[in-house]
Amino acid sequence: MKNLWVLILIVIAISIFACSKDPKIDLDEQLMLIPEGFPSINFPDGNEFTKERWLLGKKLFYDKRLSKSKSISCGSCHKPELAFSDNVALSDGDNFEKGTSNAPSLVNVAYHPYYTRAGGIPTLEMQILVPIQEHNEFNHNIVDIAMELDADSEYHRNALESYNRDFDPYVLTRALSNFERSLISGNSRFDMYYYQGKKNAISAGEIRGLNLFMSTKTNCSQCHSGFNFSNYTFQNNGLYES
Repeated sequence: MKNLWVLILIVIAISIFACSKDPKIDLDEQLMLIPEGFPSINFPDGNEFTKERWLLGKKLFYDKRLSKSKSISCGSCHKPELAFSDNVALSDGDNFEKGTSNAPSLVNVAYHPYYTRAGGIPTLEMQILVPIQEHNEFNHNIVDIAMELDADSEYHRNALESYNRDFDPYVLTRALSNFERSLISGNSRFDMYYYQGKKNAISAGEIRGLNLFMSTKTNCSQCHSGFNFSNYTFQNNGLYES
């Protein structure tokens, strides 16, 4: 009888230990899980998504060595708790000097057809060059950054693992953009209602608002269209008159 109780206690202990362990997460699958109703994401040749590239890009995103005075990182202005945006009119630049604009959200940035407010940058990889060299942002030189980070043994190893080359400007821009393409949002209550068929996800009043938004009476959805509520065209909003 005593041996039976010992056996039972051992089985219980093993069960508790097994249940307390977190299940293994497959980063490759979980980090690029496309929400229902969303199109697939196109990764450029040579910068396809991998766990190693994502991890390197995330590390770079929060590394203040990207700014000349080592005072700010991408994550200093693109704050995760604010949908990777900022909550001030003018985001701080290098050495905490005031910039000329606020940092826009990076959520679903993978789907944008062009970048910067002027729309003249066609890829995320190219866009990363802009804040690095802008005097009111990172105020730095990407070649100097790459040389400094390549001298860091961990970054050097990460670059070889991710892109099979030394850490250079190519690696920096590719890894950062690889990480940023994973910043996907598609599980809002609207998404649950509209794309996932969960009819109780929004209230009756919200449904009336949605129907009005989509109607020809308001024409809101003519410009704010698609899963990302944008047709990605430049429009005159009349602000110059104010």
